[in-house]
Amino acid sequence: MFELKDLPSYDTLAAFGATYGNRDVDGLHTWLVWASATSEMLSAFEGNLARNGGLSQSQFFVLLLLKRNPDGLSVGALAQGVTVTSQTMTRIIDRMEGAGLCQRTPDPQDRRAWLIRLAPPGDELLSQALPGHYTWVANLMRHFSAEERQMLKQLMHKLHAAGLASE
Repeated sequence: MFELKDLPSYDTLAAFGATYGNRDVDGLHTWLVWASATSEMLSAFEGNLARNGGLSQSQFFVLLLLKRNPDGLSVGALAQGVTVTSQTMTRIIDRMEGAGLCQRTPDPQDRRAWLIRLAPPGDELLSQALPGHYTWVANLMRHFSAEERQMLKQLMHKLHAAGLASE
């Protein structure tokens, strides 16, 4: 989580850049503004999920993945889909199964493995959370024109591709 609230001015960044060898002050400034806005958006997203169902971001995405895959998913596939480790996903699933939101069933293809499926209370909770989520997203995105939304998508795809290329 990006935690810097007091963003430095462009002049401060330029002074630091001269001292510490940053040749792309504008790039750093742009990144700071983007990272700060993203952090604020993700915090608001978490707050909205908590208000509309008491879900964490990970639980919300697990429920969505299970809804999209009614035959079930492995813990590994869920972990990959939510971008956490299998160990972390196992803990998430343990808590969600304990709350009755999902259930483990034997994998018919591999008797050593389990598939995770959406349980009726999880489906009901997702049905309660989604309308509030959709309203929240619509309120956030109303600040952007259709052209700005398209540009934002293009820029985020470009950023995603750049991030994958640098790994």
